[in-house]
Amino acid sequence: MSVNEELKSAGLFQRKCLIIYLTNISDQFKLRKYGDIVYFSKKMKYCVIYVNQSDLKRIAEEISHLNFVKGIEISNQDQVNLESNHIEKQITEMARQAELKLQEKDEDLFN
Repeated sequence: MSVNEELKSAGLFQRKCLIIYLTNISDQFKLRKYGDIVYFSKKMKYCVIYVNQSDLKRIAEEISHLNFVKGIEISNQDQVNLESNHIEKQITEMARQAELKLQEKDEDLFN
């Protein structure tokens, strides 16, 4: 059972992450009424907020029309495959590729 399915069965609200790029980072406080601010970067001028998934489209539309917002992205976090067999396959493939690169370097040293 996925995390989202467990949340539904527990009766909890499903949340979605929005990444909002701002013209001025001090304007991030104006986004509090739309959702929960969990992170903001002064240097990169962006803010991460979580909103209820049922209100996602409406809130994203409202935020995108604000004059201090450069852009908005909806996170694809829920599309990441976290099943253990998938992760094991990725690690095995990465290890195989690393081994091949090491072998190529060894061959270059001896040639």
